[in-house]
Amino acid sequence: MTDKKPLIVAHRGAHTLAPENTIAAGKLALQHGASALEVDVRLCASGEVVLFHDNFLWHHFHQLKPVIFTSLRELKELRFNLFESQASDIVCTLDEFLEEFKGTVPLNLDVKTFMTDYFNLADALVKTVKRHGVLDQVWFSAFNPLFLLIFKKRYPEVRIGYLFRNLPWLHQSLDLLIKAEAWHAHYHLINESFLEKAKKLGKEVFVWTISNEQMYRKMLEYPFDGIITDILFNSDVKNTSR
Repeated sequence: MTDKKPLIVAHRGAHTLAPENTIAAGKLALQHGASALEVDVRLCASGEVVLFHDNFLWHHFHQLKPVIFTSLRELKELRFNLFESQASDIVCTLDEFLEEFKGTVPLNLDVKTFMTDYFNLADALVKTVKRHGVLDQVWFSAFNPLFLLIFKKRYPEVRIGYLFRNLPWLHQSLDLLIKAEAWHAHYHLINESFLEKAKKLGKEVFVWTISNEQMYRKMLEYPFDGIITDILFNSDVKNTSR
């Protein structure tokens, strides 16, 4: 870790202004000062990688159907409940997302592994990213240590972040096998001891998920590589970053 300004990573894009994990949400996040984007990715039934957080369609579309059993054609026909959103959009593929944002800001792909063949998922992700020529722009993160282990062994060239929120000693031990480049730690785990250990091991640290300005400013007391946040930043807030 260094004294450079941390990346301000928009969690699922500007999801208070547009449907989460969409191109519209990504564009709005950048307009509001984000310096990186975080989105969730998973396989759908027809084999494409799509941007979607939940295992099931219920939260957004009131359907008790897993995404892994839903084809891309079916997903494209669904419409988000917009509430007070400023922009509309539909479920997009990783291909579409990368085509829109390649050559812009760093992209964190949070990999969801529910009911998925880990090898097929790893292959689909890397094939898509390499097809767009953005391997250096992208890093992958996940809570699932087995998937990360398989992913890193299969594709040692990818950059990965290990997500965890509890039992840091356990995940730090597992990371001896995974060899992630970054730790994505929940903010309640952050203290000087945690950061000192990360620095000693050469780990980047990304803290998640910061949802209010008070906590954001508190986290700036620490030398993070990135802050994953729900906040929409204006220029005044951005300028407090160090």
